[in-house]
Amino acid sequence: MINWLDVRNFVVVKQVQMTFESGLTVITGETGAGKSVLVDALAILLGDRASGELVRNGATHCEIQADFDINNLPDAKVWLSQLELANDEGECTLRRLVYPDKASRGFINGRPVPIQSLREIGTFLADIHGQHEHHRLLKKDVQRALVDSTAGISEEVKMLGHQAGELQRLALALAEAQSGAEAFQQREAFLRYQVEELTRLAPDPDELTVIGEKQVRLSHTRELAEGTWKLLQDLEEAEGSSASTILARSATRLGELSAFDTRLSVLAKQIDSLGLQLAEAVKDLEHFREDYDLDPAELEQIEQRLSALHDAGRKYQVAPEALQPLLQRLQQDLTDLDSGRHSPQLLQSQLLELQEHYDQRASSISKARRKAARDLAYAVNTQLPALGLEHAVFGVSLHDEASSKRGAHGNESVHFELRPAPDLAVAPLEHAASGGELSRLSLAIQLAVSEDSGTPSCIYDEVDVGIGGRVAEIVGQKLRSLGGQRQVLCITHLPQVAAQGNQHLKVTRLAGDETEVSASVLTPAGRSEELARMLGGIKITAKTRAHADELLSRADA
Repeated sequence: MINWLDVRNFVVVKQVQMTFESGLTVITGETGAGKSVLVDALAILLGDRASGELVRNGATHCEIQADFDINNLPDAKVWLSQLELANDEGECTLRRLVYPDKASRGFINGRPVPIQSLREIGTFLADIHGQHEHHRLLKKDVQRALVDSTAGISEEVKMLGHQAGELQRLALALAEAQSGAEAFQQREAFLRYQVEELTRLAPDPDELTVIGEKQVRLSHTRELAEGTWKLLQDLEEAEGSSASTILARSATRLGELSAFDTRLSVLAKQIDSLGLQLAEAVKDLEHFREDYDLDPAELEQIEQRLSALHDAGRKYQVAPEALQPLLQRLQQDLTDLDSGRHSPQLLQSQLLELQEHYDQRASSISKARRKAARDLAYAVNTQLPALGLEHAVFGVSLHDEASSKRGAHGNESVHFELRPAPDLAVAPLEHAASGGELSRLSLAIQLAVSEDSGTPSCIYDEVDVGIGGRVAEIVGQKLRSLGGQRQVLCITHLPQVAAQGNQHLKVTRLAGDETEVSASVLTPAGRSEELARMLGGIKITAKTRAHADELLSRADA
């Protein structure tokens, strides 16, 4: 779950910090106060595209940071461990900096990472249901993953993907083995040359950071030596006026004066302690200074190494940090090439055997998907009437792929469809659903698959578009029910939904010459007043406040 979110200099937000609890958290405020901007900021943090236009006017950059509890997310822990990004606290902190005129930067647990890594870890942490064009539910791979999760075959599909990759490699090796000796030899010679060149270079992804720091230190040896020498003179060696001499003289004099005022003995001890600390610091400084001997040969060697790594990166059109993975890939390609050099018959046999195993697994997956598609459609359609979509019909269709394709996900693609009303035709979800319908449909799907989903946090924006009254209260109850199983954050304009929150945050645009947004957790009295505002508009009466209190009472009943 999300523990806290900190947003600085993002669009209209100068600085907002919010702490979240488990259950349902509702976020309300006047139109234009900046509620949806907070959801957008969280989406950017989890890897969405960002542009310099998002940086608040006059700021050098915007910063978005959030902390997540991952104690119950074993897959996220494994992912972090594999990339050596884990900590021992059961938490994961993400940070992203967005600049007006250069690429944004990402961090996981304080370590710099590609933005793709934020996107990958984000799939374990939160499911954001925001604006229509950014909605994950419209993505075909998300639709397929939902059906596979319902069927309990996610791991089987992953294994099928590995088989599909191996099939492609075998097919390529067989084609090369059959294409003629000359072309094969040219390919082998080129691969061997690349592998030998990179092996001699012996690239290490961590090496650039280490030798880069060492180059900076060696390049500034003279400044370091002179600076530390001057400091040592001031601290220890200046006759009669060094810091250590002054401290020692002061401690002695205070000791003498303490005979007349015992309070001065405390100061004498404090200054004596400072002298001991200063002596330790001087000792460390002397130790460091011994390292600042200029070694032109070592500096030249490091600069040559850096130049060689960057030259190789330009030659192979990859970042210097990616040279080692490139070498490993080329080595594997060469091994695959060598293993099938004189045995196209063996490769053909292996290919046929793997195709048979693939077809067996794909057939089993197809059977499970067909059942899960029916079950998911039924479960979702059961939820729709209560969410104000009583005339809509949700469906899941499976479209057969060419049997010879043997793709990474099996023999069929998954498509979510919707018939919004009886007189309308069934259409793909991206064409049939409005923003409000899509949000409520997403809620229905979340409720249907809530027991199987591993995502601990759901964020909803515009879930209440186009509804009101009884349906709005039911939507709020559904969200509260979902909050019993995972953390739910919901931006809402409806008091019936807001009343169902376990926690209530209010976003306010502050008055003044400079646009600024604040967010605060409402007390029970504050909640009642905010619901009354949402119910009554400009004029809030005693009757409106009573209605607000009634909504809160019903929610807690």
